[in-house]
Amino acid sequence: MASCGSEQTPQELLSVDLRSGMDHPSMLALQDEIESVEYIPLETTADPASLLDGVSEYAVTSNYIYVSPVKEQRIVQFDRKGQFVKTLIPFGQGPGEFSDFLMGMQADEKNNRLYLFCSNKIMVYTLDGEFIQSLNHDYTIVYQRMVGQDRFASVAFPYVPFESGSYGLGVFSEKADTIVMKNDFSSPLVPREKAGFTIALAMAYSDVEESVLFKSGCNDTVFRVAADDILPACVLRTGNSDKEVIRSLDATDFTSLKKKFGEDHDIFVFDMFETPSNYYFRCKYNAGHYVASVHKKTGQVLAEKCVQPGDIRALGDANLLYGMLGTKSYQDFPVWGRTQGDCLVQLLTAYELHLYKEKCNITVPSELKEVNDDSNPVFIVYKLRKA
Repeated sequence: MASCGSEQTPQELLSVDLRSGMDHPSMLALQDEIESVEYIPLETTADPASLLDGVSEYAVTSNYIYVSPVKEQRIVQFDRKGQFVKTLIPFGQGPGEFSDFLMGMQADEKNNRLYLFCSNKIMVYTLDGEFIQSLNHDYTIVYQRMVGQDRFASVAFPYVPFESGSYGLGVFSEKADTIVMKNDFSSPLVPREKAGFTIALAMAYSDVEESVLFKSGCNDTVFRVAADDILPACVLRTGNSDKEVIRSLDATDFTSLKKKFGEDHDIFVFDMFETPSNYYFRCKYNAGHYVASVHKKTGQVLAEKCVQPGDIRALGDANLLYGMLGTKSYQDFPVWGRTQGDCLVQLLTAYELHLYKEKCNITVPSELKEVNDDSNPVFIVYKLRKA
C-alpha cells in the first residue's frame, strides 16, 4: 500500500508528506479498525412526517436518531432501530420552535441535551424535545459544537477579514464569554487587511477527543479546538501552489465562490474524522476525489482514489453529505462518515445507493439490497476497535 513516513520523533508534532501518499494511491486499512456493523433503514409510515427527501444534519444516540431533512426544516425523531417516532421540533415562530437556518446539530446523551446550532444562536432542548433555552450570541458561525461543560468551539462565517472583527476560530461560554480565539492565519501572499476565511475550510467534531478538528486551505496545519485551547493536531505537507493559498485566504475576493478548490494539482481537504488510531481526510486532487489516512503513532500515510458515479453536482443531488464518497477498504463498499461515541456513522440515501450500484463496481451488502427508490435514508453504524 502507498505509504509515507513522518520523520517524527517523540514529543514532536506529527508532520507528514500528504502529497507523496496522494501521488501513489492504493487502499486504506479501515477494515482493521471496524469491529462490527449495523444497518438502520429509516422507516416510512402512513404519516407523511416520516418521509424524508434527504438529510442535511443528524445526531445519533444509543436510543434515538435525530435528522433534519434537506428541504423541510424540522427535526425528526426515529428510534435506534429506525422506527419513526415523530416530528420532534417544528420549524416556526411558536414556543420551542426554531426559525433560523440550521448550521449543525449535536446530542449530549450524558446530560440529556440536544443542541441546534443556528447562525447566531444555540437552541437547547432535552433529548425528548423539551425546550430548555436559547443562547443568543453576537458572533456569526458557519460551524459550532460543544466541546466541554459550558464550552462551544466555533468557526466564524467566511468572507469577513480578521482585521474587520472576525475572530476566526474561537471557544465561547454559554454567555458568549470568550475563552480563547485564533485569527492569526496569514501569508505574505495576502495583505493582512484582506486575510480571512473563504470556503476552503474543513471542520469535524471528534467524539474521540471531545474537540473540533479544523483545517483551512491556506495552512497545512490541522488544528484541534478543545475546551480551553486551540492547538495543532498534525501537519499535512501538501506542497500547494501560491494560487491555492491566496484564494483560500483572501476574504475580499468573492470570485473564489466560483473557483474549484483542489484543481491544478493542489490538494483541498474538505472533510475529516478521526478514530483512536488514525486521522482520515477527504480531499479534492487532480480533478478527482481521494481519501487519505494518517496513523497517529507512526505517521504512515495511506491514500485511495474514490469511486464516484458522476461529478460532484450529481453526488450533491443524491446526498449533501456525500455518504458514499469514501474508502472501499471495508467489504469493498464505499465508506465515509462521522464519529459518534465509539462508532463511525455513515448516512446514505436511496438515490445515492442507486447511482453507485448502476455506475460503479461496488459490492452491496445484503442488508442494503432491498433499498428501493422510495426508501428513506439508511444509517450504517460501524463499531470501532480501541487503539
